[in-house]
Amino acid sequence: MGMLVNAALVAGIAVAAAQAPAVAAPLPTVDVPCSVPALAAAITTANATPSILKLARNCSYNLTTALPLITGRITLQGSANTAIKRDPGAVALRVLDVSPSGNLTAEDLFILNGQLGSTDGAGIRNEGTLHLRRVTVSGNFTTSGNGAGLFNLGRATIRNSVFTTNLTLAGNGAGIYNDGDLHLIDSTVVGNVLNNQGGGIYTAAGRTSKVVRSAVNGNLSATLAGAGIASAGTTTLRDTWVRLNKSVLAGGGVLVLPGGAVTLHRSGVRDNTPTNCAPVNTIPGCLN
Repeated sequence: MGMLVNAALVAGIAVAAAQAPAVAAPLPTVDVPCSVPALAAAITTANATPSILKLARNCSYNLTTALPLITGRITLQGSANTAIKRDPGAVALRVLDVSPSGNLTAEDLFILNGQLGSTDGAGIRNEGTLHLRRVTVSGNFTTSGNGAGLFNLGRATIRNSVFTTNLTLAGNGAGIYNDGDLHLIDSTVVGNVLNNQGGGIYTAAGRTSKVVRSAVNGNLSATLAGAGIASAGTTTLRDTWVRLNKSVLAGGGVLVLPGGAVTLHRSGVRDNTPTNCAPVNTIPGCLN
């Protein structure tokens, strides 16, 4: 009897081991010196062989030409004062570009000074999968493109990050333009400027933005409305503040566009100019 019990236990352990999911091997780590050609070469290699690219401390990778398109699985791992930015004297270019097959994680980085004309996403354009952790996206500019800071067509998950002082003259979504699936968590969208709609965040029709424990404050629409948030899709705010945004027309805080919806959960839309939300009574819990 004891032999049968032991055999059954051994068989059970063998089955459990066979069913256990395989643990993914850690990605190799590649040290990238403070050199733009070295960074470009490392991205090209990592597109074929998934890798963690450990960037140099206290380094600014000043781009004079665009980096390679990210098509593989890559982690850009910065540290103290690591920045990837367009050189002030360079031609117009985007800082980071993620293809539909790309999977980019960026950590502890500054993404700065991208500049484009009518093209979207001067700081970052994402068509694949994007994870940002402790990243500052700042000073990016488009003339008429959308999403000066981030133009998202894929799935973007952003944590503990800052979008600030991004500018578009004739586009929408100066800080973030979401035409995909956006999760913004424990982050700040502040001081972004445009003439159109969605100075902080713009959600496109049929798309979803979820903003959790974050702040969308002090953004400006110089000629229209929705300085903080404009939503033609579905935008959900949870434990989030939208404050001190300013536009010319009603809805300085939040503008709901035709077909759009905005839902507040333990969130506040206050102290925006000239009103908090527009059209009136389209957002339950938002008072003007």
